[in-house]
Amino acid sequence: MEALRNCWQVAAYAGEVGDGILARTFLGEAVILFRDPAGVAHALLDRCAHRCLPLSRGKLAGGLVQCGYHGMRFHPDGTCAGVPGQDTIPARATVAAFPVAERHGFIWIWMGESAAADPASVPDAEWFANPAWETVAGYHYIAADYRLLVDNLLDLSHETFVHQDTIGNGAVADSPVTAQLVDGRVKVHRFMSNCPPPPFYKQTTGFTTNIDRWHTTFYEPPGIVVIENGSMPAGTDIAAAKQRRILNFITPETATSSHYFWGVARQWELGNTALSDGIRADVIKTFDQDKVLLEAQQRVLDSDPSLQAFPVTIKIDAGPILGRRLLESKLAESRLVPAGSA
Repeated sequence: MEALRNCWQVAAYAGEVGDGILARTFLGEAVILFRDPAGVAHALLDRCAHRCLPLSRGKLAGGLVQCGYHGMRFHPDGTCAGVPGQDTIPARATVAAFPVAERHGFIWIWMGESAAADPASVPDAEWFANPAWETVAGYHYIAADYRLLVDNLLDLSHETFVHQDTIGNGAVADSPVTAQLVDGRVKVHRFMSNCPPPPFYKQTTGFTTNIDRWHTTFYEPPGIVVIENGSMPAGTDIAAAKQRRILNFITPETATSSHYFWGVARQWELGNTALSDGIRADVIKTFDQDKVLLEAQQRVLDSDPSLQAFPVTIKIDAGPILGRRLLESKLAESRLVPAGSA
């Protein structure tokens, strides 16, 4: 599949990679994630150099990955450590390794040219570790093209129709939206004045009268979307606002499936576990609703290769279309880079 490879993308939550092997597919390539005895995370192609059995069917043995077929063992860098029954190691007995970095509770993977992987360029996810914010986090597997999920997040007008029982009401679709390119990112903004608070807002903020509310969404290809969101009693100063950051890290699995890592950070009532549990439940419900629609959309697109994602465009498509254009410009740039020269 065509995708941006010379960039950091989320592979897993750090806590998902422990004493065993975690198998996952990224950008169409099967990968294993594991830790060495010092606790450092590593990633290898999920394919033994000998007979192509997935290494995920093997095990970790003494800090090495041992194939489950003939017992060949591999170092975390993919070089072969030993072949049962012989002293010599074939020169081609290596497994491709991928750079990884662990930061802010995530394991990030670089699927492109290893020499270009700079840990200093790992995207900022500081809300997951900032003590001034409390974050609930989760994961959804979405059987749809990652671009459809990005489209969904860049057009929040759908909240009115899809999420009426959590975060949506008529004010979202009825309010004007702006979309522009700012510092290499897409910025989409919507302000909703003097509107009723949706159910999720009533439950989490305590606001019961009309509110002023905003969404400011930033998109960075290939799959990082951060939504700055806040609300306050209608007509009051922004200092009274209760603010959130909705954090979305989308990593393509295949051309028609995606890993969706998400978090919702808030700046009030830190340590209130009941509030966190309620937010988590409502967010899961909301993203479950998105999952159903996105996967249905993907099935329709799969049924007719001539279909485009936007057969007809309307005003609310400004953000998603700008996002698609930015992504395509990055893909076009990557096509101009000869293999091995990144």
